Amino acid sequence: MIKYPRKPRSLFGKLLISHLLVVVLSLLIIGFILTYLIENYFFSARELEIVGQARDAAYLVGEDLVREDMEAVRKTAETLAFSMDAKIRVLNYNRLSVYTFDPKTEDGVVYVEPDEGVGLEEREIDHVFRGNMLTKKVYGPVLQRILVAAPIFKEDYESDLGAGGGPPERIVAGAVTISVPLRGIEETIAQISRFILYSGLMGLLIAGIFAFTLSKTLTRPLQKINNAALDMAAGKFNCKIDEVSDDEIGGLIKTFNYSVDQVEKNLEEQKRLEKLRRNLVANVSHELKAPLASVRGYSELMLDGLIKETEKEKYLQLILDNSVHLSRLVDDLLTLSRLESGQIPLEQEKVSVENLAKWSFESVALSGEAKGLKISLDLESSLPDIKVDRHRVHEVLVNLLENALAFTPAGGEVKLKIYKETSNLIMEVQDTGCGIDHEELPFIFDRFYKADKSRRRATKGSGLGLAISKQLVELHGGKIEVESCPGKGSTFRIILPYYSG
Repeated sequence: MIKYPRKPRSLFGKLLISHLLVVVLSLLIIGFILTYLIENYFFSARELEIVGQARDAAYLVGEDLVREDMEAVRKTAETLAFSMDAKIRVLNYNRLSVYTFDPKTEDGVVYVEPDEGVGLEEREIDHVFRGNMLTKKVYGPVLQRILVAAPIFKEDYESDLGAGGGPPERIVAGAVTISVPLRGIEETIAQISRFILYSGLMGLLIAGIFAFTLSKTLTRPLQKINNAALDMAAGKFNCKIDEVSDDEIGGLIKTFNYSVDQVEKNLEEQKRLEKLRRNLVANVSHELKAPLASVRGYSELMLDGLIKETEKEKYLQLILDNSVHLSRLVDDLLTLSRLESGQIPLEQEKVSVENLAKWSFESVALSGEAKGLKISLDLESSLPDIKVDRHRVHEVLVNLLENALAFTPAGGEVKLKIYKETSNLIMEVQDTGCGIDHEELPFIFDRFYKADKSRRRATKGSGLGLAISKQLVELHGGKIEVESCPGKGSTFRIILPYYSG
C-alpha cells in the first residue's frame, strides 16, 4: 500500500500573508515617516512665523517698557494680542509677568501675580534674560501650543533717550512671550494622516488582490505537479501537465513532463526486456532440449548395448553433430549477450570495401556452387574505403550469405551487391528463395525467431544469427533492413556510413 506524504502547509497562504505583511509594513513605515516629516514641516514653518512676530512684539513693547510707561505697554501688548490672535505676556527686568493678554478669554486680559509664573522654567528664563530667543512646545491637557520668548534689549532704545558715547551694552530690560495653539496644525496633520490611512488601505486592498492573483498563479502549477507526482507514485502515468509558461515554473513543468516520458519509456523498455528474458529462457530451453535429448538418448542406447556395432559410427556422428550445435548455440548466446551489454569493442580501421566483399563472398562460394546455386558478386566501381571492424562486418556478410544459400533451392540465385549512395555504403544480399511472409518481417531480427518455412527447411540454425548481425551493424552506427516477397526471395540490406579520403 502506497503511503502518501503528509500534506504540507499551504504555500499559497504563506505567499499571500508574506506579501501582505511586506505591503503593510512598508505602508506603516512610509506613513509614519510622512507624518513625522509633515508635522516637522508645519511646526517649523509656524515656529518661524511666531519667532518673527515675537521679535516684532518685543521691539514694539520694549520702548514703552524701557521708559517704564506701563499704560503704554498695556495698550501695545493688548493690541498685539488681538491682532496676532495670540496669548502675550510681558516680563519686566525683574523677570516677573506684568501683563498677560489672551484673546480667547472673555475680557481678553488677565493681570498675573508675580508668583503665578509665565510657563517657563527657571533655566529657560535665565536663557532668555541672557539675550537669547527661546522656542518650545507646551503640552496642555487639551491642546499643544508653541511658546516663543524674545528678550527686550535696553540699548536698542538708548539713542532715542539721549544716551550717548561709547558702544551700547546688551542689557535685557524685559521679555515678551507669545503662545499660540497648534489647533490648525493638528487638524491639518490629522487630515493628512487620514488621507495617508485611506490611501494605505486602498493600496493594501489593491496589493491584496495582486498578491492573491500572484500567489494563485505561482501555486496552481505547483499543486498540479504535486498531484501528478502522487499519480505517478500510484502507477498512473497519464499525468502530463498542460500548464505553459516561460518562467522557472514553466521550466519545472517541462522537466516534469520530460521525466514522465522517460519513466514511461523506461517502463516500456523494462516490460520489453522482461518479455525478451522470458522468451529467451523459453527459447533457450527449447533449443537445448532437442540436442541434449539426442545426445543423452544415443549415449544411453550405446551404453545399454542396444546399438549394433556396425551402426555405432552413425550414432556417434549424430552425437557429435548435436554437440557442435550446442557449442555454437552457447557461443552465439554469449556473443549476443556481450553485444547487448557493450562488452565487445570494435577494432575499427580503414578497410577496402572490394577486398572485404571478395573475402566474404569467397568464404561461401564453394558451398553455394556445391548446392547447385548461381552465386555472384556485383561491385560498383570506385567504392570508397570504409572505417569498420573488418572481422565483424565479414561475420555479418557471411551469416546473411549462408542464410540465403540455406533458404534458396537448387537452381536459384544468390547475389552480393555493394554500391554507394550519398554518404552511405549499401551492402545487399539478394536471393530467389522462398521468401518471408509480410506478417513475420517485423520479428525476423528477434532472438530465436524462425519463420515456419525456415524451420521446416533447416533445423541446424540457432535463430541468433540475424539478431547478432543486427547488433553488430548498429554497433557500427548503421542499420539493417529486409525486403521479401513470399515465393520470390528476400533482400537483406546493410547501410553503413563511410569515410572517404
